[in-house]
Amino acid sequence: MKRTLLVLPFALAACSPAPAAPGDEAATPASPYAFDLNLTLTTRAAEQLARTDERVIVNAMYYGLPTSDDAPGIDREGMEIRLGSAEIEVAPESSAVKVMGEGFDATYLTSVKGDPEVLINVYSARKTHENNLLSCGIYQGPISMAQKKPVDITCDLIEGLSEDGDVIVETGTPGQ
Repeated sequence: MKRTLLVLPFALAACSPAPAAPGDEAATPASPYAFDLNLTLTTRAAEQLARTDERVIVNAMYYGLPTSDDAPGIDREGMEIRLGSAEIEVAPESSAVKVMGEGFDATYLTSVKGDPEVLINVYSARKTHENNLLSCGIYQGPISMAQKKPVDITCDLIEGLSEDGDVIVETGTPGQ
């Protein structure tokens, strides 16, 4: 009888799911608006941001062209349907960034003609400097195009910044 009781817990343990490995949380289903972005910082930009403990923001603004001039959700200018936005804070280094589609609001998606689009802007997080320190490329276009291959955005320091991130303004007569 004792032998049977000892076997039963082992048999039940064999039927239960395997324990999760560390860091093996249940995967969140991918949003239909998710895509990958390759962020490249020049060496001097990465060094300046790291030296001053500054971070980088990847901003995704989702929108679409309206189906009509009076489509529900159209903005005041009558130009677009705003579908939300998201800010992703990343370390000041070149990296692959997953834009998960967070912040996408499908409330007025039926008012959008064609595919929804995204505008990606990248800038410094302004945690240690009041001004943006980065000059970056952008991506603006259909989300479906961004999903075909990773979006490439390169950033450098804004020209005319001092070592501490202040804007250098030259005075004097031009040509001297």
